This record gives sequence, structure tokens and C-alpha cells, in this order.
Amino acid sequence: IQLRKKLKKSEYSDISNIEILRANAYELPFIENSFDIVCMVTVLSEIPDKLKALAEVMRVLKPGGILSVAEALPDPDYPLKSTTKKHALAAGFEHEETLGNFWHYTARFRKIS
Repeated sequence: IQLRKKLKKSEYSDISNIEILRANAYELPFIENSFDIVCMVTVLSEIPDKLKALAEVMRVLKPGGILSVAEALPDPDYPLKSTTKKHALAAGFEHEETLGNFWHYTARFRKIS
């Protein structure tokens, strides 16, 4: 609802190809290999079973697709960069780079093959 309101009030109000939906992080309603990029902004640390959710992200990403994870303080569930990297590597992603500092960062990972 918030995104829909922000879009209507923004310079992007005429964009018509955005579909807003709510889904279970463990059962995304998309076919395999359907996305070039998945962006998670201050959300991964909120998901109880991170590896299960990341496996689902892996499923919907195309080979070579990018997972971008952004985190920022003062989020009470803020994970350290090393924690985010540990989860993504455990899920089978390859780490490409992490930009930012202690207060906010974005880590980029790639789906191999």
C-alpha cells in the first residue's frame, strides 16, 4: 500500500508495468530462472529461515543473476557484513563485492550457472 501511494505521488506515476504483490519468502510465486536481479533492502535479517529464503531466491534467479542485499542502521535486526556474506555463501551464491561502511552497506552476490 505504501509503495502504491508513493508511486502515485512521484514522477513515476505514469508507469503501468509494476505489479505489487505479497508472497511467502519460502514459496515465491515465480517460475525458475525468471529474474536477472533480486534486491533485498533491510529484509533478509527479518526472515527466520534465511537459508530457505535464499534457496528460493536462487531458484527464481537466472544463471548469472544478481542478489543484492542492503542493510542499514538503526535497524534493530541489523546484521554485520560478515553475517550477510556467510548466509549467502552457505546458500550457494558467489560474493562479488560489498560497498558501504559499518552504518550501511550493499553486498552483491551472483548465482553461478
